[in-house]
Amino acid sequence: MDNAPKILLADGNTKDRNDAMQAVGGELGAERYANEIRRMSPNADMTTVYPADGDAYLPSGVALEDFGGMVMGGSGLRAFEQMPEVTRQVDLMRAALEAGLPVLGSCWGLQIAAVAAGGTVQASPRGREVGIARKLALTTQGGGHALFRDKPMVFDSPCIHYDEVTHLPTGAVVLASNAHSIVQAATIPLGGGMFWGMQYHPEFDLPHLSKLYRRYADDMVQQGYFEDVNALERYCYDMDALHQDPSRLDLRWRLGIDDDVLDADMRCREIRNWVESLVT
Repeated sequence: MDNAPKILLADGNTKDRNDAMQAVGGELGAERYANEIRRMSPNADMTTVYPADGDAYLPSGVALEDFGGMVMGGSGLRAFEQMPEVTRQVDLMRAALEAGLPVLGSCWGLQIAAVAAGGTVQASPRGREVGIARKLALTTQGGGHALFRDKPMVFDSPCIHYDEVTHLPTGAVVLASNAHSIVQAATIPLGGGMFWGMQYHPEFDLPHLSKLYRRYADDMVQQGYFEDVNALERYCYDMDALHQDPSRLDLRWRLGIDDDVLDADMRCREIRNWVESLVT
């Protein structure tokens, strides 16, 4: 990309959650987005804030309107809980959209945008969707939307969430669904801004997923995803090995992972389409 967008990154987690992720060698949510955006637009000007801990302060003399867009990724918080760590992020999302910013979000970002605009988020009745979101299918509106330009009509993508958007705000449009969650992608208008978002995580690669599995190893075993921690470690080893050598047909077959996840350009097509919308 020739033009360098100026983007505000809002990390959704609290410091203690971020510290726990870094303890297993993982990146923060905002770092994952920054790395993917920088791969697409090396000169992108990005500023990160941490609103969960009350640190949503912009550099001196800088206003929301000075940014070309904002990104909000995932979080281990619950969007329906009335606590400062959550409401500060709802306030930031509402302010960004009312300032006219285009906003991109995944998982928590989608949920916070829905709440900010008057929608509802609840725990999914189907429980946790974790690892790979399967058979994500674009709606008629999604198939014609710029967010999904050059994306297959049905695809898989990395994911991890307990909660989902159960009622969209007025004017919102569902762009993708699957058997687990009706709202897997949506647009949400508010004020002069427009939110594009996904419930899944196109910014996650397999090494990041394996770090998340290790971060939540006890929960994953307790909930029956793995027989024990050793089984989880073997699975993570296979994911890391497949990332290193995507041609491994044995691992593709064993894990059920294909190019829509392994090919970074295909996996992150939504991010690229949003970034390109800022500079065209």
